[in-house]
Amino acid sequence: MTDNQNKNQMATEIQKNDLKLSSLTPEDETLWGAQTQLSLQNFNIGEHVFSSRFIDVLVSIKLYCAIVNHDYKLLNDDQYNAISYACDELSQGGYYHQFPLRIWQTGSGTQTNMNVNEVIASLANKYNHRINGGTAGDFLHPNDHVNMSQSSNDVFPTAMHIVVAKMTMEKLIPAIEIMENEFQNKEIEFKNLNTVGRTHLMDALPISSSALLLAHNSQILAAKKSIEESLIAVYQLALGGTAVGSGANAPTLFGKKVISLLAKQYQLPLVQHPNLYAAVSGEGALLRFSGALKELAATLFKVANDFRLLGSGPRCGLNEWRLPANEAGSSIMPGKVNPTQCEALSMVCLQVFGNDLTVSMASANGQLQLNTYRPVIIHNILESIDLLTDAMTSFSESAIHELALNHIQINTNMSRNLSVVTLLTPRLGYTVAAKIAKKANQDNISLADAAEALGLFSQYEFQHLIQEQLSIYFKSIETE
Repeated sequence: MTDNQNKNQMATEIQKNDLKLSSLTPEDETLWGAQTQLSLQNFNIGEHVFSSRFIDVLVSIKLYCAIVNHDYKLLNDDQYNAISYACDELSQGGYYHQFPLRIWQTGSGTQTNMNVNEVIASLANKYNHRINGGTAGDFLHPNDHVNMSQSSNDVFPTAMHIVVAKMTMEKLIPAIEIMENEFQNKEIEFKNLNTVGRTHLMDALPISSSALLLAHNSQILAAKKSIEESLIAVYQLALGGTAVGSGANAPTLFGKKVISLLAKQYQLPLVQHPNLYAAVSGEGALLRFSGALKELAATLFKVANDFRLLGSGPRCGLNEWRLPANEAGSSIMPGKVNPTQCEALSMVCLQVFGNDLTVSMASANGQLQLNTYRPVIIHNILESIDLLTDAMTSFSESAIHELALNHIQINTNMSRNLSVVTLLTPRLGYTVAAKIAKKANQDNISLADAAEALGLFSQYEFQHLIQEQLSIYFKSIETE
């Protein structure tokens, strides 16, 4: 900025501190204008409105657009100072009731963009009136000044990408890392404690209890990697493309300059999309991101199901894991403990699957130079981020953290597991090993008893062979 600009900014800051917000904006005063009012009348559909986080990002975009327009001398000092003041006041919170428009509106998000323009213009004009007396020449117009060098078609998707990236890094990734940490702690706690493996829900070779959690954690981290990789495209913004991607009515490099300021504000590697026509017309980046969320949800769904299967019982199920009794499980059956965290997490996963389907169809249905399904896309993606974040945190703290093993039940199941005969197939051959297992299962006896009954080994000989192979097997999997 020039020296004059710095002086103006300092003077503006002093003036701002002297102003009382309550004298400018009574809580019952409506700051939006005609376009917002028409939208309220024409799109009175449901109760879903845009989140405060999304509105905050839109306001930030307007502020930095004003800064760059001022640098280009498209806005004079008074106009810039007024818009800057308005955006600063909105960023403090307390004005979200001024953004009442529903998600279910025009597919470009034009009504919400205009809502933000009108509220900023109203606050800016109040500021001008207080500071300068508010002559007609000082009047700021929502379109001509606040929306200068912009279009809803590039501002709205820019806000979508920024809020998704911001919430992912601030909320979702930390929630994944909380779960990762809890799994790692349980892996250490359960290390060298062996249990029955199961495939097709049937008995299989034994594994270590920590291996179950290690597998879950590895799958969670793979989903996390998919999310992080999908963000690379999300960081690419449409700003500067204006209506159709051509950049009409915006100065050269306008978008890049604004995006540079936004990148510093949010500490994200934001850049302008290499093809603004593509950025305005499609939402492939958020489609891929939603797919990564679905991958995470699918993994979490398996985690929840494994927890509830291994904790089923306590007398008539697998009963190998002791799930924490966080609350009463039944209003009629005393002492019942239900896998409530598993059920809540599962429902969240199903909702994410549904959200992804909506995002997929919305992304596929944009026509020609504009995707006109953007409000429903951002609504569903933000809901998925919020739900996954909260559900993972809850499950980590209320299910994984307090998880314990039922050693008695595990040892009983281990002693009855017929699949350990698999370890002798290299010596006995598949046919003989299968014959022993079948005999044991039919007569409900141990493998050693079955081997003796078939005249193949004495109980002692067979038990010695099994223990020897089990020792070798467990040592091998411990070192993996």
